Amino acid sequence: MRFGVQINPYFGGPTGNPWDAVAAAARAIDESGFDSLWLYDHFLYEGGYSGHPYPEPAMECFTTLAAIAAITRRVRLGQLVLGIPYRNPALVTKMATTLDQISHGRTILGIGAGWHKREYEAYGWGAFEDVPVRMKRLEEAIRVIRALWTERPASFEGKFYRLDKVMDNPATVQKPFPPIMIGGSGEKVTLRLVAQYAQWCNVSGDPETVGNRLAILREHCERVGRPYEEITRSIYTTIIVGRDEADVAAKRERLRDFIPTRGALIGTPEQLVEAFRDYQRVGVQYAIFRTPDWVDVEPLRLFAEQVIPALANA
Repeated sequence: MRFGVQINPYFGGPTGNPWDAVAAAARAIDESGFDSLWLYDHFLYEGGYSGHPYPEPAMECFTTLAAIAAITRRVRLGQLVLGIPYRNPALVTKMATTLDQISHGRTILGIGAGWHKREYEAYGWGAFEDVPVRMKRLEEAIRVIRALWTERPASFEGKFYRLDKVMDNPATVQKPFPPIMIGGSGEKVTLRLVAQYAQWCNVSGDPETVGNRLAILREHCERVGRPYEEITRSIYTTIIVGRDEADVAAKRERLRDFIPTRGALIGTPEQLVEAFRDYQRVGVQYAIFRTPDWVDVEPLRLFAEQVIPALANA
């Protein structure tokens, strides 16, 4: 089993500058056993959301990842996940290609339909579309991205987007293109899109729920003639790790406002190993998590030193 960390919220750390904290965490992650580092794609967090109770600074995803790419050498980099309505997918493709170049082929493109209505409308991007429309927009955007990465030049005519003989130049470092992750647990549409177009899925839930969702993904794969084993099956969760029971109890109290209502995995390294084994049993290969005390770096090191090796060959 492999692991990635999503950095958020963007606390300022010792200097008060969020980038300084992100840079220190990125270097520590790059030197550890973590496989990947992820950022969320948000512009506005005013508080009042599960796990995000207070207003928090939000750094732009792609520019921050480009800076991280320049100061790291090994760790893979991704977005968990880009809200497709925020950007034209041809622009997303150019940005993702550029990031793949800067990182020398360490990127994963994470995309989804978006959900943050207040954020979208506050920035003046128009009325936030209903879920069925956003899902259709997501599918068309995926087709645009794949066309730009596989056709030279690429042309496309759809309901939402069009291309007119566009050459993505320079090409990506990764061949034929960087892996595409589609984030979301929707069983009828999202997991079908994964089966048709993506190299990664990212779902959430307890082990039983995740197992059921992966079974549905397998059914979609069978319907479209895609080998299920081609897809990296990942989960997203929140982690709080402590050195011992007393440390766990202290962190649970101190960080209680940042624990999402949908649940989190909280415990000692030994307890977390057992929790992730439950996910392995239902077919999960990869776990990506946020931990609200990431600025300290110590919990990241603790997890990397004691949890990751215990699950590396499982």
